[in-house]
Amino acid sequence: MKKLIFIGVLAGILAGCSKDDPPPPVPGAVNLVFPENNSICVTGISQSETTSEVTFLWEAATNADSYELEVTSLGSSGVRRQITTSLSLGVVLEKGAPYSWQVTAINNQSREETPGQVWQFFNAGAVISYPPFPARLLEPSSGASVLPDANGEIFLRWELADPDNDLEQCEVYLGTDPAALPLIISLGPTAESLRVLVESDTVYYWQILSRDAEGNASLSGLYSFRVL
Repeated sequence: MKKLIFIGVLAGILAGCSKDDPPPPVPGAVNLVFPENNSICVTGISQSETTSEVTFLWEAATNADSYELEVTSLGSSGVRRQITTSLSLGVVLEKGAPYSWQVTAINNQSREETPGQVWQFFNAGAVISYPPFPARLLEPSSGASVLPDANGEIFLRWELADPDNDLEQCEVYLGTDPAALPLIISLGPTAESLRVLVESDTVYYWQILSRDAEGNASLSGLYSFRVL
């Protein structure tokens, strides 16, 4: 009888072990609320002549226990990161400067993280006319290896935005010497892609200069890619 009981208990344990463990909870992506994308933030609380505190707001994400706010200065590429359990956070920023921001949802049990969208804005200052946002280079990503098409061309893709909505043109620079990139073409304010002729087994660098009607200009980051 004891033998039968032992066998029954063992069978129960084995049956329990055979069941699939539930997958670790993965947080959903955060929906950003404020500052709005490609906007001028005028609600910051002034801290000094040169700085103001901006309150970032976002919506709760599923399976998220905490959030990491990442604020990047588009002028200097400096990054600030803060973790919070709330849905808002105040950060002191330079006035009249462009920033991007992103919120990553974190699940403490699984340690899974899900980054959200990247938005950008100008923190309002004393200036009346704001320069364009630096172009966001999308394709190829920096450090990527790309294969040209049958015509020996590759596809460049970027994103333009201007808080004053007076963007006039963008200039595409592409070459093999990052210290002396030649201008290959000037395009209108709605152009956000271009096919360019490249050589195989070569590393290229590219950058975009955005200009508005007031003569303001912003230079994107410098990206590189290797042509296979």
